[in-house]
Amino acid sequence: MSDNLIKTVQKLIDSGKGDSNRLHEIFNVLKHGTPLYLSDYKYVESLIKTLEEQEQTKSEKEIKSKNTKGQNKKSETSKKSEKVQSKGSSAIKILKNRLAAGEITIEEFQELKKVLKET
Repeated sequence: MSDNLIKTVQKLIDSGKGDSNRLHEIFNVLKHGTPLYLSDYKYVESLIKTLEEQEQTKSEKEIKSKNTKGQNKKSETSKKSEKVQSKGSSAIKILKNRLAAGEITIEEFQELKKVLKET
């Protein structure tokens, strides 16, 4: 227990969290095997909890960022697909309008429609 607590206090000192002087004093007390005051123990516990929450928040943000990037890629692919579909749809609409206006025959319409679907 004491070794783990010493490592934890060292980690807190290295992270720059909390009162550095107080943490050094706690570290020295633990190194000498002297019992730790309850208030110091609670102080270390509170810093550990804060540090763990920050690490968890950081991990969640990283995961969220990765998910957002993945969704953006999917969204871009979807948008490209929609553009291709809308271009194809608008081309067919133009053909239908030209057919309705008598500018092309039914045979030409079907041939052009077939070409559009192939590309």
